[in-house]
Amino acid sequence: MLLSSADWLVLSGYFAVIVLVAWWYGRQERSTHDYFLGGRRQPWLIVGLSIIATELSALTFIGVPAEAFNGDWTYLQMYAGSFLGRVLIALLLLPSFYGGAVTTVYEYLGQRFGPWTRTTGSLLFFASRIIGSGFRLLAASLALSAVFNWDLTWVIIGATAVAVLYTAFGGIKAIIWTDAFQAVVFLGGALAVILFLFHRVPGAWDQNLSTAYEAGKLHVFTWRGGLNNDKLFWVLLVHATVQNMAALGTDQDLTQRMLTCPDIRRGQRSLMFNAFAGLPIVCLFLLIGSMMFLFYESFPQMAPSEETLGHQYRIFPHFIATVLPAGSGLRGLLLAGLFAASMSSLDSALGALSSTAVTDFYRPFLGRPISERHALIAARVFVVFFGVLLAGVALFFADDQSLELLWEAFKWTSLVFGAMLGVFLLGVLTCHRGRDGFNVVAMVTSIAFLVGLKLYQERTENLVIAWPWWVVIGTLWTFTLGVCVGDSRRRGSPGSGSSARDWAKGA
Repeated sequence: MLLSSADWLVLSGYFAVIVLVAWWYGRQERSTHDYFLGGRRQPWLIVGLSIIATELSALTFIGVPAEAFNGDWTYLQMYAGSFLGRVLIALLLLPSFYGGAVTTVYEYLGQRFGPWTRTTGSLLFFASRIIGSGFRLLAASLALSAVFNWDLTWVIIGATAVAVLYTAFGGIKAIIWTDAFQAVVFLGGALAVILFLFHRVPGAWDQNLSTAYEAGKLHVFTWRGGLNNDKLFWVLLVHATVQNMAALGTDQDLTQRMLTCPDIRRGQRSLMFNAFAGLPIVCLFLLIGSMMFLFYESFPQMAPSEETLGHQYRIFPHFIATVLPAGSGLRGLLLAGLFAASMSSLDSALGALSSTAVTDFYRPFLGRPISERHALIAARVFVVFFGVLLAGVALFFADDQSLELLWEAFKWTSLVFGAMLGVFLLGVLTCHRGRDGFNVVAMVTSIAFLVGLKLYQERTENLVIAWPWWVVIGTLWTFTLGVCVGDSRRRGSPGSGSSARDWAKGA
C-alpha cells in the first residue's frame, strides 16, 4: 500500500504526540507509588478513556468489523452483561481495594486470606494476561502485516519494542495519558470510515438496510436454543456479567487504572463512564462491518478473494489498504487508529505485569527492604521481560490461520478468570470463610477441570459444556469450595470482610 504525504503527516503527528505525552508524564518518576499508581492523582475521565482504549484493543478494531462482515451483530448481546458486571465491580470490589490501600489487587487477597492465596492469584493473572495480550498483539500484527505486506514476525517484534520503550520509561501515567489520546484516535478513525462509507455506498439507505437485513447481517438477539448455544442471549448475558467482573475486577491490567484515581468515588465514576460508553462504541465497529458488506455488494469487483485475504480478520485492514482514497489522509488516520489499538492494549499489559511482579513477588520474596531506585529499575526490567514473553505467545500462534481470534481470546481467559473471581468474591462477600492454603486447592482444581474439559471437547468434537459457561463454572467451583472451609482468624485490615463494606459506607 502506498501512502501519500498527507498519510505520512498524520502518522508522524500521531507518533510525535505519543512520544511527547509519554515523556511529559514520565519524566519525574521517583518512586513505585508514582510509577504504578500515578500518585493516585489521575482524573477520572482520563482514566475512563484509558480503560476504553485498553479494553477494546486491536481485537475490537479489526475483529468486531470482521464479525459483522462475515456474520451478524450477535456480539452486541454481550453488552448487557458487560454493563451489569461493571456495576457489580463498583459496588463489591472497588471498596475493598481502596479500603486496603493496595497497589495491586492481589495485595487484597494477602490482606484477606494470606500469602498463598495472594501468590496464586498473581500467578493466574500472569497466565491469563500473557495469553490474552498475546492474542491481542497477534490480532494487531496480522492487520499491520496485511496493510503493509510486511513479514508478520517482524511486525510482532517491532510493535512490542515500541510499547516496551515508552512503557518502561513513563510508567502508569504515561500509559493512562497516551491511552486516552489513542482512544480518541481510533474512535475518530472509525467515525471517518463510517462517513466515507455513507458517502460511497450507492442507493437509498432504506433499501440498503433492507438488503443487509435480508442477508441476516443485522441479526442481534438469539432467544431460542439450548443452554449450550454459545450465541443464545441468556447464555451470553450470564457469561458477559461474570467475565467482565473477572476481567475488570480481578485483572490488574484494568483495575490498576481505577486505583490511580484520588478516591473511590472517582474510581467508580471512571468505571461507569466506561460502561455507558461501551454500547455506542461497539455499535460503531459493528456498523463498519455491515457497511463494508454493503460496499462490496455494490462493488463486487473490488471484493478480495479468500486466497488474497488469507484470514477472515484481515478484511478491515484490506479495506483500508485498497479502498480508502490515496492522498486524503484517511489511510494515515486509520493506520494511526490501528497502531493506537495495538499500543494501548500492549502497554497497559506490560505495566500491570511489571507492577504485579515487583509488588507481589520481587519485594516479598527478596526478604529485605529495597530502595525506591532499586524497585524502579526492577520494574523497568520486568517490562522488558514480559514484552519478550508476549511477543513469544503471538509468534507461537501466528501460523494458525484457523483461529477466530476474538472468540478464542475469550475461551482461553475463561479457563482462569473463574478461579480468580471466585476467590475475590469469597473475600468480599464473607467474613470468616475461606482458608489460605485451601483457596489454592479450590482455584487449581477449578482450572484443571476446565482445561481438561476444553481438551476433551476439542479432541472428541463432543460438546459437553459450551465455552461461555466455563468462567461461570470456575467462579462457582472456587467460591463454593471456599465457603465450605472456615477461618477462625479475624483479619482486621480495611480490605477484608465486613470492614470493607463499613469503609465503603463511610467513603
